[in-house]
Amino acid sequence: MIKNTFGFIIFAFFIMAGLVSCADSLNEDKKTEQLYYETIPIAKASGQLVLVVFGADWCADCNSLKNRFYNNSDIRTLLEKEYLVFHVDVGRFDKNLIFAERFGSPEKKGIPALVIVDPSQEEKVLATTMGGEFSSAQQMQDKEILNYLKQFIAKK
Repeated sequence: MIKNTFGFIIFAFFIMAGLVSCADSLNEDKKTEQLYYETIPIAKASGQLVLVVFGADWCADCNSLKNRFYNNSDIRTLLEKEYLVFHVDVGRFDKNLIFAERFGSPEKKGIPALVIVDPSQEEKVLATTMGGEFSSAQQMQDKEILNYLKQFIAKK
């Protein structure tokens, strides 16, 4: 009887932990969505595109891309002028998944995943990296990143 009770308590603990984790994940999605909707009018008023970057702090390629966003003067200047960067933490592919679905879940093919949104055109998605194009960002040349970002400026 004690063994069965103990087993039930352990089972109940894991069920509750799963529910809490699920609730935390939903809250994270809602917070991200709220921040995104607060970002859109700011970008629209400043005439910038929104660059949504799906990534994680444990991801070496994500960190490499983020470092180049801020440490490479050409990339940083372009981003400051033309883009409002919106970072989205996907955790271990267990966070912000509902938010990612609105863009076709680009993180499924690898992170970092980028989405470029034009807030002046009803939040039109100009591009989504659906093939893991930046998932090897560590090996990419700065010029490749810069050229990728430049191609959407003319479409504004």
